[in-house]
Amino acid sequence: MSTPNPESQRHALLRGVFEDNQKLVGHTVSKQRRTTVWWSMGISLLVIVIALMVGSVEEGGKAEPVSSVEILTSPDQRILASQDEMVASESTTDLPLSHVYGLDVRTIVLDPGHGGHDPGASGPVGLSEKTVTLDVALRLERRLKSRGYNVVLTRREDVSVSLRQRVEDARVNEADLFVSIHVNSIPVDSLAFIETYYFSPRGDARAEELAFRENFNAGYSVAQWQNSLEELGQTVRDEDSRRLATHIQNAMMSNMRKINPGIHDWGTRSGPFTVLLNAKVPAVLAEITAISMPEEEQNLLEDAYREQLAIGLESGIISYLSAMDSSVTTAD
Repeated sequence: MSTPNPESQRHALLRGVFEDNQKLVGHTVSKQRRTTVWWSMGISLLVIVIALMVGSVEEGGKAEPVSSVEILTSPDQRILASQDEMVASESTTDLPLSHVYGLDVRTIVLDPGHGGHDPGASGPVGLSEKTVTLDVALRLERRLKSRGYNVVLTRREDVSVSLRQRVEDARVNEADLFVSIHVNSIPVDSLAFIETYYFSPRGDARAEELAFRENFNAGYSVAQWQNSLEELGQTVRDEDSRRLATHIQNAMMSNMRKINPGIHDWGTRSGPFTVLLNAKVPAVLAEITAISMPEEEQNLLEDAYREQLAIGLESGIISYLSAMDSSVTTAD
């Protein structure tokens, strides 16, 4: 006998409450019927509350992490949010579209952010983002090449490269994946965090502020950028970019928390980064830490720490590629 699905039960109860409300609003009912309906609603809501309380505990008695639903103040918002989560969980397939069309990954382009006259972010004692990103990219290149992948860097030394040229390098080298490596900086100097971006035309305020810094001196005219925007119908690229970002973020956090338990997980996000828009292949921008934190800047000065950052990126890329392969095997 199969165990009832708590989410399905909750959905059915909510639907029952909605239908009873509709009857109350749209039809004249007897006093007895109204009493029955209100009792039904009360019992239904009580069951929902109990279900929510029971569902918040994992097997083994461990509590779930606090979700966005739990910090909403309005009960109505909590119910609406739980409904949204139910709808979002009803996915039809997890097969990457790139594999639906029989596509493979042979060439990976690594893009060390900034360079030359553009130092990027700087730490309290003067360590530059451009130096860290190039070092980590070179380490990652070595690791991926040892696995048999063709790896191309958009720069191999401290030189200025426009965003347009970086994208062109990816196109000329027939990139299958594009990973842009960056180090973040924020006004709060007590935070170190990792976050990974994929493209969307707009993002939240912080994402757009960051994109403004990263898009500076992109090398595109408005007309040229608009032409690129009109070609956004690349479902394969967009879906796989999101998947790649998720795998990299998860692997980076899993690896770096082993040596730096205080690093924060800021998750995967979408934002209007020109270098991602024009990559034309699955592409992400990885903010691998925050150089504005003094302790983290000191960590970045250590070779072993930068090697671990490269290992985290490598693990994310390989995890993404492995998931693609396993999903095809399952489909077959």
